[in-house]
Amino acid sequence: MAVTINDPRGSGPFDLSATGVRGDNATEALADLLMGPGSFIVFPTLVGVVIRAGIDVRWMAQPPIAVDRKESPGHWGVRVSQEEGVEVRLFSADDVSELLTRLRAEYPT
Repeated sequence: MAVTINDPRGSGPFDLSATGVRGDNATEALADLLMGPGSFIVFPTLVGVVIRAGIDVRWMAQPPIAVDRKESPGHWGVRVSQEEGVEVRLFSADDVSELLTRLRAEYPT
């Protein structure tokens, strides 16, 4: 599953939005989010995307993710509480934009 982290007001609080995605690894799951039905849009307010292996209804309702603004603009501290043995990966906004650029070059519409 994927949890997107946005800072729409530019000063917090941060918005978290969970959705189901498919993929054999975290990068494939992020690609599914970016290129799947509904086409995920990368907004300038994006902080990052957390990919968690498997679906967990507790994560869907309230992802255990905390975000803090760092002193330098555009930098955040993201903490994810995770269960032992469950793969969790954070993609920064730059990582997301880079993958989206590569996907659009490979699969033009």
